[in-house]
Amino acid sequence: MREPAEANPEKCIRMRRGRSRLNDRALKIPVQVQPSRRGFTLVELVVYSAIVAIMAISMLRAFTQSEKAKIASAAETARRINNIACTINATTGDWPADVKNSTLPPKMQPYLSNNIFANDTPLNGRWDWNGPTTNVGNLIKIPLRFSPAATANNQLLSKLDKLHDDGDLLTGSCQRILYSGNLWYVISVATK
Repeated sequence: MREPAEANPEKCIRMRRGRSRLNDRALKIPVQVQPSRRGFTLVELVVYSAIVAIMAISMLRAFTQSEKAKIASAAETARRINNIACTINATTGDWPADVKNSTLPPKMQPYLSNNIFANDTPLNGRWDWNGPTTNVGNLIKIPLRFSPAATANNQLLSKLDKLHDDGDLLTGSCQRILYSGNLWYVISVATK
């Protein structure tokens, strides 16, 4: 039978010494400990920041291009309507007759799709031959109707106005007009 370690103090001291010697040896052996990854390195943060910045710049450019495309589309449609009205006047001697809101005049039907007048433009308004000012002299007034008026984006309309006129929505040959509960942006284009 074994005797307990406490009964023999010499043996107990040897056991303690052995344990401490083992511990001393364990401390002298270099141990490779894997560092825990709790965060990003500086390089990772810089790369991440660069990617976010590039994405933000590209989205801003896409938004700006989208605005430019909307304005260019509206300006081109106004020119087309002007050219068609002038062609009709040159061939028949009359200007297209006024019709109800958002309806393509019958004389323009061979030249334009009805969708141009029946659907919203990229600027949210609708082209309308029968606007608040329909007089035709040396200027063709092509109205763009916004119903309700809150759907009009004044910033885009100002940019469109700069393309045709002075950039001020209240002055010049192209103007913003409140008439019969609707907001109208009337583009005046000189006849040929």
